[in-house]
Amino acid sequence: MTLRGRVTERRIVRRWTACAVAACAVAACTEPSDGGPDACPAPALETPWLAPFVTDVVGELAASPRATVAERAAARSYLAEQLAAMGWSPEEHVYATGANVFATIPATVPATAPDALDAPAPLELLVGAHFDTVPGSPGANDNATGVAAVLAVARYLADAPCRAAPVTVVFFDEEELGLLGSRAFAATRAPSTVAAVHTLDQVGWDADGDRVFELELPTPALEARYRSAAELVGARISVTDTTATDHTAFRERGFAAVGLTEEFRGGDTSPHYHLPTDAPATVDIPYLTLAIQLLLGTLSS
Repeated sequence: MTLRGRVTERRIVRRWTACAVAACAVAACTEPSDGGPDACPAPALETPWLAPFVTDVVGELAASPRATVAERAAARSYLAEQLAAMGWSPEEHVYATGANVFATIPATVPATAPDALDAPAPLELLVGAHFDTVPGSPGANDNATGVAAVLAVARYLADAPCRAAPVTVVFFDEEELGLLGSRAFAATRAPSTVAAVHTLDQVGWDADGDRVFELELPTPALEARYRSAAELVGARISVTDTTATDHTAFRERGFAAVGLTEEFRGGDTSPHYHLPTDAPATVDIPYLTLAIQLLLGTLSS
């Protein structure tokens, strides 16, 4: 997270039914006809794989800073390897001073009846986090936690056979230098083709244990979806007007975009921000997994 003026683990077992493509990423292929299970339910979000997975990601990324050209290149290679291991096709988006890493996870079910040949294509969902750090900081919370959350979404979707909308997961370069990577990536999309943009930055600190997350400048519709998901997973929501992180790069171009973070404005935020002590041991893994469950619940609503 750029300088801005300065869970309890739970298992979600949920039936995901068909819904508006603009609102959700995963949908059941068919509605049940007899009150039985959906024909194609989404996989349960099992914390037994989630917590070890994000712990490993944070540990790998925060083994060193990600600020120099060489450090950022190594991080990109790691991210591409992770996406490829899940079965996705990672790409680099190169711009003047850096490069983002992304993969588009395709929809698997039609949004409309098969005979509706003139139906519009489903709108894309973007889920992203920056991977770079300030010099000298390993950036476990800022922002290996956000990166781990986005990778967890990609892994979850790999196990979801019924996906109603394409989801692009993206890892932004050079956020710490002024949102350079996200601004470059935002220029590759048109707001009319994207349902919503969700970015995550610092989601690994909850010293008071109140399970509060801040939503940064959500649209009314996005706020409503996050609040509904928060009720489902046992989180709480606070809304702020924080701008200096990646969601801003999209909002300024007309996208519906929101940032998800710990209580950066509320005061319950990592004291290791931008310091050499921002290490994996300081990350609250249950709170990080709760952030991922909150995000997945929102994407399904």
